[in-house]
Amino acid sequence: ITILALIILISGFSIYALIFSNYFTITDISLKNKEIENQNVAEKIKKSISKTIGKNIVFINTKNLELKILTAFPELEKVTLEKEYPHTLLIEFSEYPLVTNVINESSTIKKSYILNAIGYAVKENYEDKTLPYIRIKSEEPINTKNVIIESSKLTYLLNAKSYFEEKFGMRVIEILYKPTAREIHLLTEKNFYIWLDIQHPFEQQFKKLKKTLVKL
Repeated sequence: ITILALIILISGFSIYALIFSNYFTITDISLKNKEIENQNVAEKIKKSISKTIGKNIVFINTKNLELKILTAFPELEKVTLEKEYPHTLLIEFSEYPLVTNVINESSTIKKSYILNAIGYAVKENYEDKTLPYIRIKSEEPINTKNVIIESSKLTYLLNAKSYFEEKFGMRVIEILYKPTAREIHLLTEKNFYIWLDIQHPFEQQFKKLKKTLVKL
């Protein structure tokens, strides 16, 4: 009887502590990776799940929160949430790498962006001279809420540039991207353009160019 009473007492206390007391209430959302470059994004991530403050940490679904964050912040490659009992949620995240500058020239405005590996504009009115340059001319300014350049096309553009520079020993100053025509024009340091059809492998097109250059 004593053992049974003890079990009931411990169970009752556990249920009370778990459900009714404030012992497992979330009071803090912290970053696990303290040394991050983009503190602004970190604060926005914390703010996006701030409604979890005051809720019971035991019953929080971290997978749902991770999905919510990834949906709200497409520049993030990975997000992990951990429960640090009894009061804290720990966030760890990594961003897609920045891969290129984009200069957008529209009929009304000219703006510069930095794109990440999946084609989203992460930085606006900013240039990184260590990254390649892609120029896009359009009637209307590009919508930065959407993907600027699809990841597969962005990979094609950057790989075509690298391949040409390696095989021809000539630097590409910038890439002119024409989405409607499905073309890219590589401006070389010799001040001439190479036109590529992005519907076909660039390796084949460069092989034809190699043969033609001899005659030219």
